Amino acid sequence: MISVAHSSKMALESLKSSKMRSLLTALGIIIGIAAVVTTFTFGSSFGTYMNDQISSDGSNYLTITATKDNIFHDQQVGIVANTSGVSSATPTLNREATLKFMGESKNYSVMGTKEDYVKNAQLPIYEGNYFTDKDSNAIVIGKDIANDGFRNKISTRSTIELTFYDNETQKNVTKKFKVVGIIGEDNSSLVGNAINSNMVVIPIETLQELTGKDYYQTIYTVTDSKDDVNKVSDDVKERLAKSVGVSDRELKEENNSKRLGGDKIPFYIFNQADLLEQVGKMSKSLELFISAIGGISLVVGSIGIMNIMLVTVTERTKEIGTLKALGYSYRDILSLFIVESVIISAVGGAIGTVAGLSIANIGANFLGYPIVVPISTVVIGILVSVAIGIFAGVYPANKAAKMNPVDALRQE
Repeated sequence: MISVAHSSKMALESLKSSKMRSLLTALGIIIGIAAVVTTFTFGSSFGTYMNDQISSDGSNYLTITATKDNIFHDQQVGIVANTSGVSSATPTLNREATLKFMGESKNYSVMGTKEDYVKNAQLPIYEGNYFTDKDSNAIVIGKDIANDGFRNKISTRSTIELTFYDNETQKNVTKKFKVVGIIGEDNSSLVGNAINSNMVVIPIETLQELTGKDYYQTIYTVTDSKDDVNKVSDDVKERLAKSVGVSDRELKEENNSKRLGGDKIPFYIFNQADLLEQVGKMSKSLELFISAIGGISLVVGSIGIMNIMLVTVTERTKEIGTLKALGYSYRDILSLFIVESVIISAVGGAIGTVAGLSIANIGANFLGYPIVVPISTVVIGILVSVAIGIFAGVYPANKAAKMNPVDALRQE
């Protein structure tokens, strides 16, 4: 039996004689492997980026949001604050308003909250300071609103006007505020910072007074430890549910069906683990979708290799007959053509892997993501290409190996 080295040498000589055809044959494999490698590499970079961004906001917080109005009051905030494992609980309320500055008006969502929110939510102060609970006409706005929201730049000490519309009384309520601080950071491409840079925040008591609402929408909660987040979440859910009239039976039914809340519980609790889980699912779904597209290219590429190998067998019929007449066995001919098919596929896989890594790195650099190259992705790319080469080469190689040397030599 001839050696693999000898088979490889003969296969390379054959490929060199038709370089362009060999390259075009490998093109399907190159595209398919590049798509798969790009997807998994870019997906890993995106996952690392999102995990870093989410973790930077703190991994020991809960966001408790009411699904109906008039659910959360001071009593509920106190219940959350007094739950074991909770270090702080800050209420918030959001309402739409028209912000007017130097004759120009635009609509924004306005959040009302307390001064400890800036510390608990880790809001980055870009300029000035945050308001205190004693302020009534102080306002904090995001960097993007201050710099780009209006024709004239808003700075600290600027005076702006907020107008709220009351649907019940159908009347407008207007109040002037003094800008005491601007929040946001220089890198606006970050997900969390993009949100911060478009916030409008005022004291919650002022917002309640202007809108006539005495309830809260969200209770932003910080736990003592990130390790206890899930336990604290369950305890808070049970205590809050009872305080708003949810029976033990309804709570048990809800716990058996959904984790975050549902029809019977008028609020849901969101934490870091939930967000990371959702990001992970989204990333995996995207990877599977694009990998499926890459898989189609690989199937097309394998068919292309098989087709070309069949053509090659037909073209080299006399050569096969000569080799058999010289004593080459069935296994020798079989290995000769399978090795040639594997070389085409492996070279295509190597080129596709390098192309995929390059595209993913360029994309990650452009978007500011960390570059993460899973070694397993490179290994899988090469192994898949070799497997495709074997699969695509078996049938043509078997056809060549079964040729009768006399008939092959007579072939014109």
